[in-house]
Amino acid sequence: MDAAMLQDSPRSGMGGVMTDVAGRVISATEFRELLVSHRQMVRADRRVERMRGLQDVETGEIFLTDERRLLDGRR
Repeated sequence: MDAAMLQDSPRSGMGGVMTDVAGRVISATEFRELLVSHRQMVRADRRVERMRGLQDVETGEIFLTDERRLLDGRR
């Protein structure tokens, strides 16, 4: 995965117009699997809510997980 894809990026729609798309909350395990998948993803974090996010570049889907559980393999 390209390092550029993992940089923080604003949630934007076509032509760079900002959109507030609701994301789907997934488990930390699913989130880690998306990080290493072949899908092209960009970051879509929601830091105020303490959620880490990935947005699928092709479909626009946003996947979120609680940042406190992301590195804890027991949850």
